[in-house]
Amino acid sequence: MIRIVVTKQGDFVTQVEVKGHAGYAKFGKDIVCSAVSSIACTALMGVVEFSSQKVEYVKEEGYLRFSVPSPQSEEERIRLDAVTKTMLLGLRDIQSGYKAYIKLEE
Repeated sequence: MIRIVVTKQGDFVTQVEVKGHAGYAKFGKDIVCSAVSSIACTALMGVVEFSSQKVEYVKEEGYLRFSVPSPQSEEERIRLDAVTKTMLLGLRDIQSGYKAYIKLEE
């Protein structure tokens, strides 16, 4: 099972942690793992792109954790919010179809 923990301050996402494997199919053919990984890694790239500060992250097989730095302007807050909220939309959608393979905690 993939466990996703999203930490927030109010409505603002401050940290994302994704760990484990879905176990939906064999390694390399698991569409659930692939979908979750793609969404989480794309969100990390968006946070890196739109943050004015260094983004701390750890990325290993079966594990990803990243922190979302405090925005330095309203424009930066809007951009980071858009990235993380879109990530959550995608992860919630996958969870709704594959509840036995994903646990999302906010």
